[in-house]
Amino acid sequence: MKTKLLFIIFAFWFVSCGQSGDEDLPPGDNVPELPGEDPGNASSVTVLIEDDLEGEKVILAGNQAQNFIVSYKRVLDGTELQFVSSDKNPPVIMEDTEGNQWDIFGYAVEGPRKGQQLTPTKSLMGYWFSFGTFYPGIQIYPDSDRGDFAGEKITGSGDWLVPANQVRAGGPGKDGIPAVSNPSFTTFSLGDHLGSVELVIGFRVGDEIRGYPHSVLDWHEIVNDKIDNTAFSVIYCPLTGTGTVWNASIDGQETTFGVSGLLYNSNIIPYDRRTDSNWSQLFDKSINGTLIGTRPENFQVVETTYATWRKMFPTSKVMTHNTGFARNYDRYPYGGYKSAEELIFPVEFLDNRLHPKERVHVVIVNDKAKAYRFKSFQE
Repeated sequence: MKTKLLFIIFAFWFVSCGQSGDEDLPPGDNVPELPGEDPGNASSVTVLIEDDLEGEKVILAGNQAQNFIVSYKRVLDGTELQFVSSDKNPPVIMEDTEGNQWDIFGYAVEGPRKGQQLTPTKSLMGYWFSFGTFYPGIQIYPDSDRGDFAGEKITGSGDWLVPANQVRAGGPGKDGIPAVSNPSFTTFSLGDHLGSVELVIGFRVGDEIRGYPHSVLDWHEIVNDKIDNTAFSVIYCPLTGTGTVWNASIDGQETTFGVSGLLYNSNIIPYDRRTDSNWSQLFDKSINGTLIGTRPENFQVVETTYATWRKMFPTSKVMTHNTGFARNYDRYPYGGYKSAEELIFPVEFLDNRLHPKERVHVVIVNDKAKAYRFKSFQE
C-alpha cells in the first residue's frame, strides 16, 4: 500500500510540476546520505583495500569522513603495483613502491610513471537495494558468501534484453523529465551555491575537471555536455542513487541522451536521440532498439561531498543552477526517500542484508559484483 501511495504522489507531482516552478511543493526532508562531517576538520588519510574479484586484482581507496571511494586495477603495463596510503592531502591518495604518487582520478602526478593513468574498474556508487536486484547474490566485502539469490540469471523477452513486463512507466512520459544541454559553470572563487554535504559527481577530460551537483541531477537526471571535441552525458538516477558519465560518441557517431520515462527495477532507462534505442544505466548497455547490446565508453567518476570536492579541486568548474528551467534546486524533490526503507517502484529482488538506501561502492567483473561499505574505509 505504501508503494502504491508513493507512486501516486510521485506521478501527481511530476504532472503538476511540468515545465513550471515548484513553489507549491512540500519542502521535503533532503536527508544527507552520510553524516555531514566537514572535511576541513576530518582526517585526510585515505584507507586502501586490496582485493581480488573474479581473478581481477583491484585497489580501492576511500575515506568515510570525506565521503569518497574509488577503485582501480592494480596491474599496469603488465606490472602489479604495490600501493600504500599517501601522506599528502587529497587529491593525492596513494603511492607505490616505485615512487609514484597517484591522485583520486588514478593519474600519476609524481614519479617515474608521471602522466600515466591506472585502469579504472567497472564500478558504481549507489543505494544498496539497486545492486541487490541487478546483481543477485552480490558479495559484501569482506565476506565471501553470496546472498540468497546467487545463480539467478535475468533473461530478456521480446525485443528487450530484460523482461519486458518489468519495464515500467515512471510517471512522466518521454522527456517529461527534461535533460539539460549546454550547462553553465562557475568556479569556487565566484561564490558557493551548494551545501557542504551535497554530493557532486565529478570527472576529468584531459586537464579539465568538472563537477555536477546532485541538486540539479535530482531534477533532470541527464546533462549533455562537451569538453573540446569530447561529447558526454552525465546520467544520474535519483531512485537508485547511481551516477555515470558516458561518452556520447556511439559507434563513432555523436549523440545526446534523454529521459525515456521508463524504468527497469527502479533504475533510469535513458534513450539516445540518434537511434531512439533504450539503455540500462546499471547494466551499462543498450537493452532495446537498433543498438541493443552495445556498451558505452565510461569515464572515471568521483562522487563525494561538495566540501571535499572544493578542498580537492579549488579551481575546478562546477555546474550552476542556471539551467534554463524553472526549478527550486534548493529543494530535494523526493521527500524522505534517501533514508526511508520504502521504495517508490517495485523491484524483482530485495536483498535485506543491508538497509535499502545505504550507499555502497560496487565493483563489477564478468557480471559478478562486490559491494564495499563506507565503514570499511574508516581510519
